[in-house]
Amino acid sequence: MIGDAGALGAAGAPPASGYALFGAPLLFAPTATGFGLSVVLSVGDPSTLGLRVREDGTDAWNDALPPEVRASDLAEWHVDGLTGNTGYEYEVVGTGADGEVNVHHGRVTTTRPSGSSFSFALITDTHIGSDLSYTNQGNPQILGTTSTAIRALAPDFVVNLGDMLDFHEYGFNDPPPDGSITRAAYLNYRASFGRTLGNVPHYAVIGGWDSESGCNTPDEIDRSRTQRLLYLPGPTPDTYPEGGSPFEDYYAFTWGDALFVMLNVYTYTPTCHLLDTYPGLPDDWTLGDAQMAWLRTTLENATSKWRFLLIHHPVGGNGGDDADSAYGRGGGRAAYVGEQQIVHELMQEYGVQTFFYGHDHVFTDMLVDDIHYSLPGSAGAIWFFDSSETGYTDYWADSGWARVDVTPDDVHVQFLATTGDLLYDYTLQ
Repeated sequence: MIGDAGALGAAGAPPASGYALFGAPLLFAPTATGFGLSVVLSVGDPSTLGLRVREDGTDAWNDALPPEVRASDLAEWHVDGLTGNTGYEYEVVGTGADGEVNVHHGRVTTTRPSGSSFSFALITDTHIGSDLSYTNQGNPQILGTTSTAIRALAPDFVVNLGDMLDFHEYGFNDPPPDGSITRAAYLNYRASFGRTLGNVPHYAVIGGWDSESGCNTPDEIDRSRTQRLLYLPGPTPDTYPEGGSPFEDYYAFTWGDALFVMLNVYTYTPTCHLLDTYPGLPDDWTLGDAQMAWLRTTLENATSKWRFLLIHHPVGGNGGDDADSAYGRGGGRAAYVGEQQIVHELMQEYGVQTFFYGHDHVFTDMLVDDIHYSLPGSAGAIWFFDSSETGYTDYWADSGWARVDVTPDDVHVQFLATTGDLLYDYTLQ
């Protein structure tokens, strides 16, 4: 069941004549020449929608582009032929019995070239469920508050570091019994995020609660993956020169002077890690041979000054106790545990400055061999773990997000609580 945060017009575009959006449109996979846009309708026929684009500061719109209708409620566009480092407005329009109506208006910026300054936002562990009346899951109001703060900043894009969804009502990390439940959770996530998604492109990292764990059966993985590919699309292997997975669950791209490498520690780890039930081992985690080879090649070919890895948690664990260590907690404490040691040595060899991750629901930063292991809190999770579980001695148990400002000369990382308070910051030079 889709909860109140997904009510028509509550978190997205207001209803228009003959049409109503469910949440805002989702911008995704911007490039130097275009961008993707996904629209979910609760009222109206998606095949009758069109998309018009114009450069900021100009008057003339291009001709309306027809959508790809990917489901009965879903229209999607892949815009091309634009100019890099440029802001664009877009309009989603519908054609009904009374003529053309404006369904939504937004804007997007195409890829920044080397030498440009920009900002991006990081969130993690939103834990949004399919039924918002269920209480043991993430709080959509926290995500909404965070979204408002991000929209005020107007970054070039936002990254969710995983555990976007939550299915606690079916058990501890048990997969939902049907893909329609995953679909409802993704729709609630989009609606709770609100208007920001229609103006700030979204990138996703896979977490354990997103229900694509290698511990699940292929059918269980597919029922959630299929819904993600429909309702939260991302870059394909052909979107960026760096390539990635055909399932859009690991990929990389360059923006300005920065390389972003998104990794998936869950789908390619076949061992179950379910705390006390099936704990696994701290060194059981793996990226799999194909992803590890791709990571090595991507870093070998990197030319960007700034280089970031983004993942839900390290490819290992060293938390406050054995069960939490096996569960992947501990951040930089796990730098030399299992396959994370290979990742850490690759970061040293190829000049990666920051390893951004989630999972532990607090803010913390740890410097290991001059590499920052940075965790930007949580933007919805209702569980805040302490040092007995994470092993951290310095941390902030607040909800919030991270703002990262990138210039050719430095990178400034800020940890921000939902109150707007600056908890901690550091600068790479």
